[in-house]
Amino acid sequence: MMKNLFLKVYDWLSGVKPLPADEKLEFKIELGKLVVGKLRADQGEWIFNYSDDFRRQSQIKPIVDFPMLDREYRSQSLWPFFALRIPSPKQAEVRQFLERMPEDKVDEGILLKEFGTRSVANPFRLVPA
Repeated sequence: MMKNLFLKVYDWLSGVKPLPADEKLEFKIELGKLVVGKLRADQGEWIFNYSDDFRRQSQIKPIVDFPMLDREYRSQSLWPFFALRIPSPKQAEVRQFLERMPEDKVDEGILLKEFGTRSVANPFRLVPA
């Protein structure tokens, strides 16, 4: 429900296709030298889980969207924590990227891989594995 409200208010991803069922992606989430966790895309589903190193430390709190350290999170749609990393297709750099790509190849996973490494919204890095 919160995500639906988020998407209505910040609908810059309108027109971007969701993750196709056959796309496989994997990202490491890093904070400095610490690997916080892993985000994967598999069979049309997004999967997030924390790393063992993150679970063993106690200085950094869990990400708000993922409060339980030992749980594997699964979703058909990309969580706002990660969706915020995809810039609007209206931005010049994104438009140019979209114009170079075959239309059937552009989806939220490809845009996250291309543009999602850093975010002004948080200090975490999203590194394609």
